[in-house]
Amino acid sequence: MSKRRVLPLAAALLTAVASSVALPAIAQTEFAPTPLSPDQVGSGPRLIYLHHEYPATLDPQNTSAFVGQLAMEFFDTLVTYEIDPATGIADQTRIVPRLASSWDISADNKVLTFHLNPAAKFWDGSPVTADDVYWSIERALVGRMGWGTTQIETGGIFKVDQMKVVDPETLEITYPDGLGRYALRNFASMSLTVMSKAACEAGRTAEDTWCVEWIKKNAMGSGPYMLGEQRNGEYLTAVANKAYWGDAKPFYSEVMFRVVPDAQTRMLLMESGEADIAFMTPNEYAVLSKSPNTKVFSVPSQQDVAVLRWKPDVPPFDDPKIREAVIKAIPYERLVTEVCKGFCTPVQNLVGVNTPGYVADPEFTTDVEAAKKLVAESKYAGNVPAFEVPVVQGSGNMTAGVIIQDALRGIGLDMQIKPLTQNAFDDIAWGKRDLKVSIHSMGPWWNDFMYWAYWMYRTDSATNHIQFSNATLDKDVLAALLVPQDDTETYGKLQTEVLDILNGEHLAAPLYQVNWNAAVSSRICNVNKFPWGTITFSWLRPCA
Repeated sequence: MSKRRVLPLAAALLTAVASSVALPAIAQTEFAPTPLSPDQVGSGPRLIYLHHEYPATLDPQNTSAFVGQLAMEFFDTLVTYEIDPATGIADQTRIVPRLASSWDISADNKVLTFHLNPAAKFWDGSPVTADDVYWSIERALVGRMGWGTTQIETGGIFKVDQMKVVDPETLEITYPDGLGRYALRNFASMSLTVMSKAACEAGRTAEDTWCVEWIKKNAMGSGPYMLGEQRNGEYLTAVANKAYWGDAKPFYSEVMFRVVPDAQTRMLLMESGEADIAFMTPNEYAVLSKSPNTKVFSVPSQQDVAVLRWKPDVPPFDDPKIREAVIKAIPYERLVTEVCKGFCTPVQNLVGVNTPGYVADPEFTTDVEAAKKLVAESKYAGNVPAFEVPVVQGSGNMTAGVIIQDALRGIGLDMQIKPLTQNAFDDIAWGKRDLKVSIHSMGPWWNDFMYWAYWMYRTDSATNHIQFSNATLDKDVLAALLVPQDDTETYGKLQTEVLDILNGEHLAAPLYQVNWNAAVSSRICNVNKFPWGTITFSWLRPCA
């Protein structure tokens, strides 16, 4: 058996690609959690983190952006990702210990055995055991916890009988088809954070088998911050766990997650120095990038490509010349400038610019004359049917839609924008999955194109809003889940086949790559980025 503490999964590293907004000077320093003396742990001032909404639950298996950040503070995962010391960005191809001090993979690649760190403790002082890990995964698989369940299954765990508690510090997991591409690194995702089984059973009601109601307002984790005071709809606090067992000890005494719905108000609070961390829109980042009180970070998100996509059997997109004409007419540079204010990244493929396999495709270049010629050659020449694009009123997609609408009028196409409330849009997109044409971006957990395609285009995927269906694509994206990380040849063949379907048939236009943008107080250093845009607060330190 192979004993592994640090496991390089591939040669390709997750790298920050500079956008039109330069990274601040701190991005050029070494990123690591500076060691603290016992009296320094939790001794720092309170941080104010601004967010636009209050979490409906603290459940790490039913995540929102807010809960995702909280989950990574309150709970620990079995493993985690190594931080690139040059950029501060988590490298998903390098796995390092967290709750598990080591792990074994059997010679036939079918059994993964985790050995827990005996020092790991929950906030109440009880040890983190293999039974807690088993229960946390069982909760998602049997209790069907939405996104968390799907995420766990993506890593190859579908049934609880694949898991075996060997002893309090050892958990064995069997993969009948072998460990797949995401099997090990999935244990660093927020869906596989470890919760206290005993705390749940003590706090839940008899009807609340899986603590769904209990965990809306309660938590018992082993992470560097503990749940503190809550005021529904206004704020909640995370208090430093001064007895944290892990290496990255928290310096800041408390993080107040304060709800401020209005983006401009969040900007003003950051600009005045009254808040420390916030996420906003490009308009506000553009202002804050000039403020001495704030640093603005902007790097391409992993495989988060905003696309205009359509059902190829719906007029006028049932004609491939119309599909190609739309791709040629889109003003890509204008989108980056006017929609993102420079806080996104140009991309010329459905593969992200910092994702393995990216090659700029000249097909995705604005050429209005070529677009007009294609329309004239189509079966709809002179009489192209109008089509509708539902978007959320006031969103970035609305702004992109208006720009695309203007460009398409120039080649004789009538794209009608249907503004909707968020709830109305969600009902059509997520409830009915009934968008004939869609402007959509999705930041997947993994920096892999095939995982993105799995969610965006697989026939029964929740994010396949246009109900696209292709048997070959379905087969390939499922097969990709089982390809080991180091088998780049097999994975590459599958990716090429799917790209040939999507790009070769002109089924979508990549508008731009979404950036991870964050505004952080100039007083704070060692800012880092984990998947889904979470920041590890226990790494943060005051600037010298």
